[in-house]
Amino acid sequence: MKHILLLGVMILLAPLPPAFDQTSRNDPSRTGSDDEARRSVLTIDDRRMEALRGADAAPLRQIYADDYTLVTPSGVIRSKDAQINDLVSGRVKYGRIETTTRIVRVYGDVAVVLSRDKYDILQDGQQVGGDIFFTRTYKKFGTNWREIAAQGTFVRQ
Repeated sequence: MKHILLLGVMILLAPLPPAFDQTSRNDPSRTGSDDEARRSVLTIDDRRMEALRGADAAPLRQIYADDYTLVTPSGVIRSKDAQINDLVSGRVKYGRIETTTRIVRVYGDVAVVLSRDKYDILQDGQQVGGDIFFTRTYKKFGTNWREIAAQGTFVRQ
């Protein structure tokens, strides 16, 4: 009986196979296609921020997937068209976007960006930005990474 119990404990404590080991899959020092994916996603994420600051809809039309959804820190659900239309009309204006932390996790053709950003955003003349923690999800379509969803939460001090 002791041998069976010992064997059970050893099995439970054995390392998980790589498919289940998220730490090694997401280790920033890991080389290979995950590193390439991380760099590509960060480049696209930087382009997204530049487009928001410059009120440039063209890159956003390429970056946001057609079914893109944003859940704002105030809980409003926004579509790709609503985001871009408000930016183009001037209803929403982005000033400063300062990223203090950004982590990318890659899961095959999906990447999740976790970031803490300080935004200056005016919506209808009212400041709606602030210190925000965002989760942005990107998916690779062919050779292009596109943002499919984002959700923001105000950071409480």
